[in-house]
Amino acid sequence: MVFPRTSPVSSSVDVVIPRPVGTVPPGPLTAVAALLGSLAPVPGQTPAAPAARPTHPAEHTEAPSAPPPPARPPSAAPATASSNPFAGARFYVDPDSDAMAAVARLRNSAPADAAALSRIANTSHADWFGGDTANPDAVRARVAGRVDEIRATGALPVLVAYAIPNRDCGSYSAGGAGSPDAYRAWIAAFAAGIGRGPAAVILEPDAISQTDCLSAADRQTRYSLLGNAVDVLAHVGAAVYLDAGNATWHSAADTAARLRAAGVDRARGFALNVSNFDETPDERAYAAAVSAALGGTARAVIDTSRNGLGPAASNAWCNPPGRALGAAPTGNTGDPVVDAYLWIKVPGESDGTCNGGPGAGQWWLDYALGLAARATG
Repeated sequence: MVFPRTSPVSSSVDVVIPRPVGTVPPGPLTAVAALLGSLAPVPGQTPAAPAARPTHPAEHTEAPSAPPPPARPPSAAPATASSNPFAGARFYVDPDSDAMAAVARLRNSAPADAAALSRIANTSHADWFGGDTANPDAVRARVAGRVDEIRATGALPVLVAYAIPNRDCGSYSAGGAGSPDAYRAWIAAFAAGIGRGPAAVILEPDAISQTDCLSAADRQTRYSLLGNAVDVLAHVGAAVYLDAGNATWHSAADTAARLRAAGVDRARGFALNVSNFDETPDERAYAAAVSAALGGTARAVIDTSRNGLGPAASNAWCNPPGRALGAAPTGNTGDPVVDAYLWIKVPGESDGTCNGGPGAGQWWLDYALGLAARATG
C-alpha cells in the first residue's frame, strides 16, 4: 500500500479552498488517556516474513490460510454513524498541495500542463496519517490541526489511518507502530485529534486483506487491534470504513468474514479499491456482494482516484503506465450500498520504487501529468 504524505480532501461539487490555518500545538494527552482507559491488552506481535503485496492481484484468494477469529461483541454501544456522512457534504481542496504548487510553477512556462494538473489540484483527496507512531502527542496535534482547518470551511474531514503494526507486510510502505500497545496509543491519539464532530475515517488500507502474511497469533492480534480502533473512532462519532481490498483480491464471502472479525458491525462499513485501478462498476458489484454477505447493513466507499481507464492489462498495481483519473468525489452515487466515490489515494503520489517511480508517497510530476492528461471526465 502506498503511503502518501499528509494531504487533504476535495471534490467536484461544493468545493472549498480556504486560506491556510495554523496547526494546533502539542499538549497534554488528557483525551487520549481517557480513550485508553478501557483498552484491554492483547498478545504481542511476532515479526513475520514480508509477503508480496497483492494490491491488485490477477486472481482471487478464496479463503485465508486460517479462518479469522469470531467477531467479538461490542463492549458498549459506540456512537456509529447511522446515515450517509457524505450526503450533502462539502469536500475540501488543499491550497498547499503538491499539485497546486505544480500548477503555479507551470502556469507560465507550460500552460497546457498546468491546465491538465488543475484537474488534480482542484479536486478533493483524503488526508493520510501514519507517522509519529512513538509520539501520540504529535499525531493528536497534527490530526487536530488538519481537522480544525477543514471544519472551519464547513467541509467534511476525510482521513486515512495507516499505522497498523507490520504495515504492508514489509513491502514498499513497510512500517507502522512498533507494537500492539503503541498502536492502541496511536489510534487513541488519532481519535482525540478528531474530537467531536463529523468526520469519515478509512481504517488501515490492506490490513485485513494482507492478514495471510501474518502468523496465526499475529493475525488474531491484528483483528483485535482493528476492532479496538473501530470502537475508539466510533466513540468520537466518526464514520468508520474498514479497508476491504478490491474485487480482484478475495471472494466476497472471504472478505465479509475478515470484516466481521475486524468489527465491521460497529463501523459504518468498508472501503474498496484504495490506491487501485479497478473499474467502478466492478467495485460496486463487489460492494453489493460483500454487504449482502454481512446482512445488508454495511455501506461502502470506493476509491475512484485513478480508475478512469480501469486496471492495466497485466493487473499491475505499482505505478502502471497508461492510467487515468476517475470520477470526482461525490456523495451522490445513485447506489444504496455505496455512500461515496472518493479520491482516497492522492493522484500523482508514487506507489513505490517500481516502473520508474520514486519512493512510496512521493510526488511524481510525470505520472500526475499522465493521469490528468488521459482523464476524460
